Amino acid sequence: MHKNLDSLTERFDKSLIVLMQNLGPQLINRAQLDLTPGQVFMLHLIRNERLSSVSKLAEKMEVAPSAITVMLDRLENHGFVSRTRDTSDRRVVIIELTDAGERELDYVLKVRKTIIQHCFKQMDANELIPFIEGLEKLSSISQKMELVEVLGLSMEGE
Repeated sequence: MHKNLDSLTERFDKSLIVLMQNLGPQLINRAQLDLTPGQVFMLHLIRNERLSSVSKLAEKMEVAPSAITVMLDRLENHGFVSRTRDTSDRRVVIIELTDAGERELDYVLKVRKTIIQHCFKQMDANELIPFIEGLEKLSSISQKMELVEVLGLSMEGE
């Protein structure tokens, strides 16, 4: 293992925070889009699920269903989502993106893509592919890890 793991971890952490601030919520705020970062995230979830329920969205966003309802009210008022009752269970509310919601999310993603490409163009071509490959590998590792085992191992080693 690399002998400067603590130092590399700190550098990675600082860089990740700045990156996420500038390409995540701050990007949406700075681009003066009509959505909040949470609303953009919710539109992503709804698009990925196709038909989603309030409880499923609340679970994925790790918030109470009442918080989802407030966000959905705002998105529905903008015409970005529609809510209908499930025909088999009237207690369940199904959420879908409207055409306007699809267009708005596509616009946000286009802005984000343009900004990311602007950043990439400022990197040396020889750096870019290894950088992306390393990020993909880190993403893959993080998806597969069992947090309990990782935390257990790190506590034993200290």
